[in-house]
Amino acid sequence: MLLRFRCKNFRSIREEQVISLVAEKTRSNEMAKSLIDTPFADLKLLRCAAVYGANASGKSNALSALSAFRDIVSNSQRLWKPNGPIPAHDPFLLDETSQTEPTEFEARFLIGSTLYKYGFIFDQSMFRDEWLIDSTSRDKILFRRTTESGKTKVVFPNRNLGRTSEDARHLDGIRLDVRPNSLFLSSSAQRNHLLLSRIYTYISDNLEVIRGQNMPHFLMRSAATCSEDNRNHQMKAMLRFADIGISDIDVSKRDLPDAEKKPLVAFIAALKESNPDVFSQWETESISFPNFKIRMTHIGAGGKSYPLDSSRESDGTLAYFSILGPLLDKLRDGKVLLVDELESSLHPTLARGLVQIFNSPDLNPNGAQIVFTTHNTNLLDLSLLRRDQIWFTQKSIEGATSIQNLFDFSPRKDQDIEAAYLGGRFDALPFLDDRLLFESLT
Repeated sequence: MLLRFRCKNFRSIREEQVISLVAEKTRSNEMAKSLIDTPFADLKLLRCAAVYGANASGKSNALSALSAFRDIVSNSQRLWKPNGPIPAHDPFLLDETSQTEPTEFEARFLIGSTLYKYGFIFDQSMFRDEWLIDSTSRDKILFRRTTESGKTKVVFPNRNLGRTSEDARHLDGIRLDVRPNSLFLSSSAQRNHLLLSRIYTYISDNLEVIRGQNMPHFLMRSAATCSEDNRNHQMKAMLRFADIGISDIDVSKRDLPDAEKKPLVAFIAALKESNPDVFSQWETESISFPNFKIRMTHIGAGGKSYPLDSSRESDGTLAYFSILGPLLDKLRDGKVLLVDELESSLHPTLARGLVQIFNSPDLNPNGAQIVFTTHNTNLLDLSLLRRDQIWFTQKSIEGATSIQNLFDFSPRKDQDIEAAYLGGRFDALPFLDDRLLFESLT
């Protein structure tokens, strides 16, 4: 489960910013049933976090930072060129100092009954620092990695990691393999270190981000989910829940047409050429490109059923269907879903329903979490979201994003948050200058 994520010097985020899913302690114990229990009596977690703010205020960059954190862990050892740059380095560009400063990410999370802090600092060429800390009681550094002048050093203080001679030898072998531009954690997973592989897998598999530009991928993902016999009934029930006029769905598997297959083959060939050590075993002739034909059944005149191809469905229907596959996966597995612009093509009532699903311990018994950005002010309702589940982004005059929790504004628990937000109470609205509008159109 995710507790907290902090980042610094990434895109519009210049100074350190934090998003937390740790529940604040409140006098009224508000919406206590929606909280996730942990093995620690004084630690409760939130199932949901909503991020509001003006256009270009940095909402999406907050999710992108989490996504970049996951991708770096997943790919640094497996996919990046041994002597190449770090492609994920994307610093704040609106001042000359930050352009050359490193980026910093750190996540705090719970696996079983152990609390971990894992993070790293990197620039365009190397990871300067990397650490893993067991923070269950007092902080115990499991490993600390530093890189200076192209030389990497990894230490294991007090043998908190590598207590047995066999494990120590294993870690020493990994230490020799780690590159300046790859993470020690990622290298350890490639060498099958038991504990570090578990943490690597948690980060790589636990976080998933949905954006408008990758909806086609998630459309096929949901179709694949729908083709599973034991999941098909869930997909159908969720479609009926949305009241979009669909009574049934049929999914059939097919290969991509040649016209759509050619650019994918060319892409794989380019990957093999750019990084032959990783992709040399890929043979485009033997790779299949599964695709799904989706037909949704509507009830028409006289109660008769009419199956329609997915190309005839509205953008809203396809957007909702695309979310369902990853959403149901996360609910089943108790993982974290990141959604950029939750309300995109969705009716406000339907977006509200999705939030209610995650916040419900009955519908979400495994403690799945969702972090989403939105402009839908109908969700700013303290009967739906706790005060500590709402975040605001704003951008300074220098273009730097700051992220602040509603709880920090000390609102009343019965306050009309939507009205206060639209009234500018939380400084997360765009300032529209009517004079500039008049000048531009006259």
